[in-house]
Amino acid sequence: MAESPAATTPEPVIPTTTLRVERGGIGDATADTVEVRLGGIGALQAEDVFVQWGGIGATRADTASVEFGSMGATLAGESRLSQGYAGIIVAREATVEQALVRTMIAQRVTINRPSAVLVLIAQRVDGSVRPLLDWRGALAAGLGIAAVTTLARVLAEVRDRATR
Repeated sequence: MAESPAATTPEPVIPTTTLRVERGGIGDATADTVEVRLGGIGALQAEDVFVQWGGIGATRADTASVEFGSMGATLAGESRLSQGYAGIIVAREATVEQALVRTMIAQRVTINRPSAVLVLIAQRVDGSVRPLLDWRGALAAGLGIAAVTTLARVLAEVRDRATR
């Protein structure tokens, strides 16, 4: 009886890549594991990211952790920010300690120490945080901006027709 080709072909070994940045910067990177100390990366795609005293512009990772640094935009399964700043975090689970976040969208958010979040959309929040806008405030602000934009477009169109 003959063996199937799948049973005789060994699994390919995929090497893991680790990128370490210390006191420097990289514009664009893709790796399995990334560690940044006193440096920065413009755009990053990785499984695990750890940044200490540095920053990342845009991150897509399974796990992203930043201590004493900043994240511009982060899309992650798990995100942790400690004593830093983040522009936007979209994650399944997000943990924030003594940090400032402009926009956070997550399934579960944990706030361990006093932190500030401007816009927070989450299924569950543990800890003490008072966002400037919760989902109701964000919805009202979005509707208000949409109404003003629509009115401005209508007025501009009326003005253009009047000048023809």
